[in-house]
Amino acid sequence: CHLFIAPPCLLFILLQGSQLDASDWLNPAQILLYYQQNASGPWVSELCGRRLLDPCEHQCDPETGECLCLDGYMKDPVHKHLCIRSEWGPNQGPWPYTIFQRGFDLVMGEQPSDRIFRFTYTLGEGMWLPLSKSFVIPPAELAINPSAKCKTDMTVMEDAVDVREELMISSSFDSLEVLLDSFGPVRDCTKDNGGCSRNFRCISDRKLDSTGCVCPPGLSPMKDGTGCYDHHIGIDCSDGFNGGCEQLCLQQLAPLEDDPTLYNIQMFCGCIEDYKRGPDGRSCLPLSEACTEGIDCGESADIPANQTVFGDLFYGYNNHTKESTPGQILKATFRQKNFARGIEQQLPDGMVVASVPTEVQCHEELSDPVPDPEYLTGMVNYSEVSGYPLVQHWSLRSVLYHVKLNQWVLSQGKSHCVNVYDFVSILREFGNHYVQEAVYGFQESCTIWYPNKQVQRQLWMEYQDIKESEERDKEPRTLTFPAYIASLLDTGAKRMAAGVRMDCTSQGQCPRSCHLCHMSPRAAQGRQQSEPVLLQITKAAPIYELVSNNETYQALQEAMMSMLWCSGKGDVIDDWCRCDSSAFGTDGLPTCAPLPQPMLKLSYTYEPSSSLVIMEWNHTEPPIGVRIVDYLIRMLHCLFVVETLLSFVDDILSGARSPCVMLGDIPNLLSSSISMIIRCLEPDTTYMFRLWAVDNTGRRSSPSEVTIKTPCPTVDDVKAQEIADKIYNLFNGYTSGKEQQTAYNTLMDLGAPTLHRVLYHYNQRYESFGEFTWRCEDELGPRKAGLILSQLEELSPWCKGLLQEPKIGLRRMSLKFLSCRYTDTKAFGLNWSDMGQDVHKACDEQTLAVMYNDYGEPKEL
Repeated sequence: CHLFIAPPCLLFILLQGSQLDASDWLNPAQILLYYQQNASGPWVSELCGRRLLDPCEHQCDPETGECLCLDGYMKDPVHKHLCIRSEWGPNQGPWPYTIFQRGFDLVMGEQPSDRIFRFTYTLGEGMWLPLSKSFVIPPAELAINPSAKCKTDMTVMEDAVDVREELMISSSFDSLEVLLDSFGPVRDCTKDNGGCSRNFRCISDRKLDSTGCVCPPGLSPMKDGTGCYDHHIGIDCSDGFNGGCEQLCLQQLAPLEDDPTLYNIQMFCGCIEDYKRGPDGRSCLPLSEACTEGIDCGESADIPANQTVFGDLFYGYNNHTKESTPGQILKATFRQKNFARGIEQQLPDGMVVASVPTEVQCHEELSDPVPDPEYLTGMVNYSEVSGYPLVQHWSLRSVLYHVKLNQWVLSQGKSHCVNVYDFVSILREFGNHYVQEAVYGFQESCTIWYPNKQVQRQLWMEYQDIKESEERDKEPRTLTFPAYIASLLDTGAKRMAAGVRMDCTSQGQCPRSCHLCHMSPRAAQGRQQSEPVLLQITKAAPIYELVSNNETYQALQEAMMSMLWCSGKGDVIDDWCRCDSSAFGTDGLPTCAPLPQPMLKLSYTYEPSSSLVIMEWNHTEPPIGVRIVDYLIRMLHCLFVVETLLSFVDDILSGARSPCVMLGDIPNLLSSSISMIIRCLEPDTTYMFRLWAVDNTGRRSSPSEVTIKTPCPTVDDVKAQEIADKIYNLFNGYTSGKEQQTAYNTLMDLGAPTLHRVLYHYNQRYESFGEFTWRCEDELGPRKAGLILSQLEELSPWCKGLLQEPKIGLRRMSLKFLSCRYTDTKAFGLNWSDMGQDVHKACDEQTLAVMYNDYGEPKEL
């Protein structure tokens, strides 16, 4: 029997099998149920039995009374006693009438975006159909009309399982065809063939795999979807390869024998005037070319591509390294006269050359001087006196021709290799792409190195003065900046011995029309006709597009993707690599798609200060194979071997525990740069910073590191001079005990750098009244003077030498950074390209003042 207790203090004894109606859900009673296994046993609380209004749909835990769901289901977020699917198979959904999950405003005549009905799914006739807890809208009631009434999701208070069984019966269909028919016709075929193109047949019956336009029986759709043809007996002119035809691909309509109202599109190869089709039905031969016995008229003699103008376009191209490969892919044929303006040699067939006007051929660029990248990575030897060594790049490009291939034929060697099916070897020999469009001409580039910013600025000002004087001449000449540097190097100027050097390279011969070429006048007079060289590949296509066989096409494509993104040791699945069984390391992590190494470097925009450095790196990951979710940064204090390891996501980006590390730049759609501001550093101390990239499997990339010695402590020289004057006034004449104590307290609070400058200024101005050290001992006594002067030994000899400069300037720079509040950032949900928007929501942009010292007066060259 069961014991029923309802407040207030009412007891009811129910015999087993008796009924109790407690479904008044507007005013439900509080119910406690107990049961006994036998008459002498204890009473046990039945937690599941008290669920009269919200019985569990799947299972109930007898120990806790909580509802449980079967595998593949999860609890409804609102109604905890119901279960909804959490895993869907390939054929489970979608439901076409999802519009009825939303409400409808009869006054505004609009459908709001918020969803008011809860739909679950059940299996019926091979498809998953939705079931609402309250009602199901049959296909016949798809129109929303003014008679629609307000319906709520809580109108049914019956058992959830029974409700769903009834609704499944009311919404099920006898067959898949009946369900599809309920959607209505797919097309209206009564007018203009339902919009179907050419020989497609319009059908109004709805089918799962049909758009309403189907090919006649026995025919297949063309690749561009414009018509239907018989792929067993014909070619496809829209396959992207001109149907395999060398010149023309022709089409004609032919009625079908079984049904003359339908027709087939027959496609075949043709040739232009003065040519005829070869024995293979695809190549074209000149009519004047006689075939003699023993000569194969179907193939012309192969001409080496390096004997043709712009022959680079007949070779392969490695899209990974951005370099051309020596393997010849395309065959050069010369069966018609093909010339371009300014070129005496005949061009291969299918090559279109456009000359660039003379007035726009020549273009030079001179970059801004920036710190030499070699001094920003690895072991950084930064000098706070001269700053970074600088580097500047000058380039000259003379674009002569734009070249395009609009017709290509595979070489015999390439065709043979494709048939071998060793696709990885093919891609390594011939490259993974071939060139379709490219730019040819002349190019020259120079790199100029300077020991510091002062030398570069002086040379640039002198060059500007020379250019202005030349422009005032009656016959002005064009002097480029590298030409000016070269003239100074030739004359052996002293400033060049200070560390200025230049290195120049060139491609091709500079044309006569370009007046900016960096060469001596004597060399310019003996210059011959320019020979164009490949400057830039503007369009390249995957090599597998040259293959017409579908199986070979797919296999070659998979091999290329595997070699590019998975190191040739795995398959590309969507946007990730599935490694082969042999492509796993000893730690069990995959090795077929190695992580790119992030290159850590010092910021070239902001120089390091005595207590602060800014580190930078670029976030780079290929579109397939690797997903970087975090970066690890290790900071090592080399003197005391104190190590700190931070996670960029957990410690820096989230603001969790990084009081001395702040965000600078973060990746966005325009830039991939990440900068990190590291504070709390000790002056004149060596630090090492190391960076790893981490993917979602826990793998680390190869590390990159930067070791730098921070500059000497900053000092306010104006303040030091004022203190020197104050100490002189205190020591001058009779010194009272109070004045002596004031001088002692003042000097003890200065710190080593400022004390050095006080000593320097005091001796410069007042040494005739007594040297600083002697005056301190005389006025304060040996013990106090020893305590003050002992601070001078705290600095390194390098910093002591800098503090002896006649003048030390103090400048302030403002540095922007992001101050981040704590956020629970999930590493696996990061989208690095959109990070800027998310970070700025949790971070405030603030400004930090950074102090620098400039030592000595500027030196003129």
